[in-house]
Amino acid sequence: MAVGGALTVLGLAVAIVDRVTGNFGLEGVMLFIFLLIFIGGGLGMVFFGSRMFLKDKERLDGLREAYENNRCIMADIVDVRKETSSKKSSDNMFTGVSYREYYVVECRYKDPGTGTTHIYYSPSLYFDPTGLIIAKQVPVYIDRNDEKNFFVDIYKALAPIEVHQ
Repeated sequence: MAVGGALTVLGLAVAIVDRVTGNFGLEGVMLFIFLLIFIGGGLGMVFFGSRMFLKDKERLDGLREAYENNRCIMADIVDVRKETSSKKSSDNMFTGVSYREYYVVECRYKDPGTGTTHIYYSPSLYFDPTGLIIAKQVPVYIDRNDEKNFFVDIYKALAPIEVHQ
């Protein structure tokens, strides 16, 4: 969003300076293309950046409301899985691919009213939590307006951890 705003301001500034002083030599089609690239591209970035920001803010507001109003269920911890993601990177000069390993905790909740089983996954953990899980259930906070917007508070089911360096 900031880059889009900067491009828009830069495009406007150059166009105004060129109109006043004529230093850049932008005329006719060149001026139109310049304005289209800088101002159009900048405004496009501002638009899409603000849409992403507002969508994420709405999601976080729903989770905060669920947490503050204690809209949570207690789900059973059923599995800890090791996941691997790969991405292109120049860090690994031999293959060009780097792998990041992480763990997710799978939790299940059976709705007593409908009999439907809901499966939730914790956020990515970059350590193996298997030996640290001290509870059989974990709180899952669910947004009232969107059940796909949830947060598994896995840290409430883990033993306290202190890191000393």
